[in-house]
Amino acid sequence: MAAATPFESPVNYTYRKPTLAPSFRSGRRCEPFLPTLLDVLGIGNSNTAPRLRLRFSGGRPRRARPSLCPPMASLGGLLGGIFRGTDTGESTRQQYAQIVSLINGFEAQMSILSDSQLSDRTSVLKERARQGDSLDSLLPEAFAVVREASKRVLGLRPFDVQLIGGMVLHKGEIAEMRTGEGKTLVAILPAYLNALSGKGVHVVTVNDYLARRDCEWVGQVPRFLGLKVGLIQQNMTSEQRRDNYLCDITYVTNSELGFDYLRDNLATESSSWPT
Repeated sequence: MAAATPFESPVNYTYRKPTLAPSFRSGRRCEPFLPTLLDVLGIGNSNTAPRLRLRFSGGRPRRARPSLCPPMASLGGLLGGIFRGTDTGESTRQQYAQIVSLINGFEAQMSILSDSQLSDRTSVLKERARQGDSLDSLLPEAFAVVREASKRVLGLRPFDVQLIGGMVLHKGEIAEMRTGEGKTLVAILPAYLNALSGKGVHVVTVNDYLARRDCEWVGQVPRFLGLKVGLIQQNMTSEQRRDNYLCDITYVTNSELGFDYLRDNLATESSSWPT
């Protein structure tokens, strides 16, 4: 019997992926013969550089293929600060520890407020923003308001690490969170804070289901606090889209956002695509 070829037998392609976690994660399946970014760049030394490994379920076993590129010390040194494997997140926690303490200091004060009094805090914070207070200065109280509202509406109290995730997003940086760590809940913290400026916030997801689910579920929190929450779906008219984009917080998919931008810029008359 002829030996199976790579295109006739199932292939397991295993590599180690760099993250900000203490170690590499492994076990991800990909298409055969497609190199990773680190394979192409050859980052790391001979012990840590990912190697292309193919295993065939039929035919004679094959030897593991060598890495596509030899290690490049100069490039690895240049990008070593990006793909560190020793950052446990402790430096980030220490960086935001003082602000987390300020947020926790508001918790007792917020817990004794009635629902209407808690909702009125939004108007107070909006007025401070109009008077020139920076969003960073409003962040501790705003996050404390959202945490208390989440406890009352959803029965969920954001943990300190989730507060840090919200602060990272507010700074325009990326917060890496695994499945089940509360990304959806974290998103309403910076969304509420930035909505206080009156410019509107877009929360972008990947499909209509997630946009609708998040708007209906965690969207209850900003609604409880007096903000308008909108939703963009594929079958909406231009008038419906306009009304939802004018909300304080709008949930939308990346594709709809991109096509709406194109429609807005290709419109020949203002009445044909109201903004």
